[in-house]
Amino acid sequence: MNTIYPIQFYTAFKSNNDDKYIAYDDSISQERRNYIRAHYDKLQMPYYSIYEKKGQLTEYQMKLELRELEKRHGIERIDGTDIYRGQTLVDRPQDLYLLQSKGIKTVIDLVGYGDSYKTTVNNAGMDYFEYSIYDNWWNRTDFSSPKYIEGLVDFLHKMQHGDIYIGCQHGSNDTDIAMILNDFFNPFVENKIKTKISPMDADFPIKLNTIYDALTSKDKLKLSWTKEFEQRVIKKLLTI
Repeated sequence: MNTIYPIQFYTAFKSNNDDKYIAYDDSISQERRNYIRAHYDKLQMPYYSIYEKKGQLTEYQMKLELRELEKRHGIERIDGTDIYRGQTLVDRPQDLYLLQSKGIKTVIDLVGYGDSYKTTVNNAGMDYFEYSIYDNWWNRTDFSSPKYIEGLVDFLHKMQHGDIYIGCQHGSNDTDIAMILNDFFNPFVENKIKTKISPMDADFPIKLNTIYDALTSKDKLKLSWTKEFEQRVIKKLLTI
């Protein structure tokens, strides 16, 4: 004689973002979900609500938000690199998270907001590096001082790590300066990469030549200069 087993019916819960079933309303599933909720409620994760929401986004939704981010802050990728440039996101931790989800590992602050911005960037899961263009270009008179050269080499070395977002107040002028310095003195930059805009600065060639003359063998070694690259630098300096 065949045994007849009772049929159990479950109520399925759907994700808000797709058509796939994610759970059933039986007692075991309820117990597991309650445990997970209780576990996460105990975490004191910075910007937890942002992570909770963004973690549920589909790839398509993430791409839409990234496009919106690019429109709002003028963010663009430098062709042939993993470097992005645009406006500073000092008051936009949610947008910083989107950058992090795009693969950005380091935010370079060209304005110089300091510790407050560093905390915001770190909480979004990225490293912070400050290189004020105001202090290191517009308000600078001595481009040959060891302190200035040390700061510049540290900036260029950081740029070599890749997965970088550089941001200034308006996303244009100061990022142009930063990219020109990078184009001239970073051997990791390919020949094809050029800066978008040449700044209107009568002393520009003088400043770059002064920097080149002040770079020591130790500085060039840290940046992995080769003889071929040095010839490229000299050629660029002769044509600006």
